[in-house]
Amino acid sequence: MTSFLGHDKVRQTFCQSLANNKLHHAWILAGDKGLGKAGFAQQAAHFLLNSRNRPTDFSDMQDDEAGHLLAAGSHPDFRLLRRGAKGDKEEKKAKDNGLDSLEEHELARNIKVEQIRALQPLFQNQASISEYRVVVIDAADDLERAGANAILKNLEEPPKNTIFFLISHMPDRLLPTIRSRCQMLRFDPLGDADMRTILKKAGPTLAEADIEALVVAGEGSPGRALQYVEVGLAELEAIAREIIKSGDRDNRLKSELARKLSLKAATPRYRAFLERAPSLIAEQIKSAEASCSMQAIEKWREAADLATAALPKALDNQAVIFRLGSLMGDIASAGHVK
Repeated sequence: MTSFLGHDKVRQTFCQSLANNKLHHAWILAGDKGLGKAGFAQQAAHFLLNSRNRPTDFSDMQDDEAGHLLAAGSHPDFRLLRRGAKGDKEEKKAKDNGLDSLEEHELARNIKVEQIRALQPLFQNQASISEYRVVVIDAADDLERAGANAILKNLEEPPKNTIFFLISHMPDRLLPTIRSRCQMLRFDPLGDADMRTILKKAGPTLAEADIEALVVAGEGSPGRALQYVEVGLAELEAIAREIIKSGDRDNRLKSELARKLSLKAATPRYRAFLERAPSLIAEQIKSAEASCSMQAIEKWREAADLATAALPKALDNQAVIFRLGSLMGDIASAGHVK
């Protein structure tokens, strides 16, 4: 397993609690998507389950039996709960290719109460080969109501030497009774230096110019930046920047963007572009030499609202992209291009 990178304060807080024999039984890992919360949970699990030769810090982790078992998904003292496949067809695909092969629309809406109940045999016996048992819920926001109530019972009466990590992108939406029984570790956006280190390690073939562009686009989130690489967002961003620069009065570029993102197969790219588009407008407004007018800020606000509403309201892809392109072109027309 690889060492955890970044979030030094979070790592130190957790390690210090263990060193002082004050390790809490339940932790909420809170922060935006893509900041490394799941990576932290995996590394913390490795750290705790490595009972035979536990190092003093995450950075000292080496390949060992616990790491190999975790990587294979077969450690007897570890459980990872995620949304499963939506139906039989998706279940077969996940069985053949792994759960990570499923698209968002192929996943169940929630983590089911049955998945929580399936943990009980783990709690009824002592840890098999480690000092601790570790349960990671990714994400606790996905728990159905009955599932949340079921895990609450475990948090209220925690099994001996069992540590829970509840990953949450929106901790304020968790049950107050769950929050009150957990310690919270907040994950903030990473600095540029940590972003560069992670991106270079994850994408050794990326050019320096691409890494610098991803540092800006990722906004402190390595997960978001790497997603942009996977879906080929650089091509779309180049078109968007040209719209912002030129205004695209003949609508040629806006039409090209809409065409590229309108097909069903382009859904991952569409989602990524919706996340990125408002930030592109904001970056342009911030970089303008002239003071930002209320008109320009309103353009950004409309773009942000539209991008947020597009998927939940099932708005027409082409219409959404064309409107976002128009808002970008308006920034150029209003003279906010440096």
